[in-house]
Amino acid sequence: MAGPARVPRSTYRLQITEEFDLVAAARVLPYVHALGADWVYLSPILAAEADSQHGYDVADHSRIDPDRGGVAGLAAVSAEARRLGMGVLVDIVPNHVGVASPQGNAWWWSVLTHGPASPYASAFDIDWAAGGGRLRIPVLGDGDAEGPGGKVRNLRVEAGQLHYYDQSYPLAPGTADDWGEPGVDADTVHARQHYELVSWRLADAGLNYRRFFAVNSLAAVRVEDPEWFTKTHAVIGEWFAEGQVDGLRVDHPDGLRDPAGYLDDLAELTGGAYVLVEKILEPGERLPQEWATAGTTGYDVLGLVDRVLTDPAGEGPLTAYDAALRGDPPPWAELVHDNKRDVADTILRSEVLRIGREVRVLVPDAPTDTEDALAEVLACFPVYRSYLPEGAEHLEQALAAARRRRPDLAATLDLLAPVLGDPDADPALRFQQTSGMVMAKGVEDRAFYRWSALTSLTEVGGDPSEFSVTPEEFHEAMAERQRDWPAAMTTQTTHDTKRGADVR
Repeated sequence: MAGPARVPRSTYRLQITEEFDLVAAARVLPYVHALGADWVYLSPILAAEADSQHGYDVADHSRIDPDRGGVAGLAAVSAEARRLGMGVLVDIVPNHVGVASPQGNAWWWSVLTHGPASPYASAFDIDWAAGGGRLRIPVLGDGDAEGPGGKVRNLRVEAGQLHYYDQSYPLAPGTADDWGEPGVDADTVHARQHYELVSWRLADAGLNYRRFFAVNSLAAVRVEDPEWFTKTHAVIGEWFAEGQVDGLRVDHPDGLRDPAGYLDDLAELTGGAYVLVEKILEPGERLPQEWATAGTTGYDVLGLVDRVLTDPAGEGPLTAYDAALRGDPPPWAELVHDNKRDVADTILRSEVLRIGREVRVLVPDAPTDTEDALAEVLACFPVYRSYLPEGAEHLEQALAAARRRRPDLAATLDLLAPVLGDPDADPALRFQQTSGMVMAKGVEDRAFYRWSALTSLTEVGGDPSEFSVTPEEFHEAMAERQRDWPAAMTTQTTHDTKRGADVR
């Protein structure tokens, strides 16, 4: 557990946009300070996709977004914060970058242009072999794709680029020199590129790059590689070297290859500054004590506050009323499993298939039901992820549950167990990155909207099967938090909560 030199008592989050930029934020700091907040908490400020309102689609790590106030804007916020005796906390996004507009991301543009030979190719988590040596981009609408490798409608070569409607893509050097000659059309040029524009429907099972969840326009970056950690965090390091920023909120650490190693690298970069992680903990789950962080962003406390204010006497009548309205709904555990299994088989099938390919590198004779077994273990995983060897018990629980549900997969599960339990094995590392995706999409985006006995309990980080907690249980949890994570964040509403605290 980190021991930062400066810790906030309270923070006030400001969403930085083109309309409300860093300069505007600096102007409201006296008011924020007067409210009682001693730190200002800024949404992501590195250069994002054009017109992004949220900033979580960073497209250029080398600069603060000029549309959000740029370097001068952060300097203004920092100077005013210092005048008022306030700290500055900034949200950062280490897991992925925005690639919706390829021209806006120089690294992605280079990879599209030069393929594996690009100096930025290793920044992204791409399985080139799975795409036949090409990076698959799922953007084609229905009717424009005539099957894999077939002709693509509405393509044109113009001004040295390949265009599909209003999207532009680069051309590899020399691949359009004969453009316009007999038999050389846009499809011919497209077939020569290091990328392949494919139907949006192929994203479920046909992608060969890792994404943020199932968002095709957010490509994952490999910050576990020291080169790419350094290049994606150079500006962040400058903030601390120059004394402009005091702390960081780390978005989605569960998507990283090695969250603990990443936090160690971040602590070294920032000199042990105050760092919070956006980590969802299931009931009873504990944040790894060895992580270099002051704690979570508070979804766990949010869930406890919701439940200590929930009258346990309401569980029976509300559950009965829900059943009368909808019929007898499935138990929460079954709803979770079935929705997780569904996303593993559909929108996240590409990730499952990639784990399967990595398993076969280690076990060439792995059976044909390997992917079925992997999807079942993902559906049975009780928490967002493990951090092997930390959390090995969760993997064992998932394997045991998968064996109970699918005895026909027993032999394959026995084969997978040592592979998925090896902290250094590629399939195990990728499985850990994927289990959180399956949980988020299956539970937060599906099961939460299919369980309606008391919807204030279907909130990010919560488990509605835990209807309420007693005051004694609440105080015990708070005493533990005060002992282990005294500087963690307490929150009631964030940009990720489904509803506001007042609505709940």
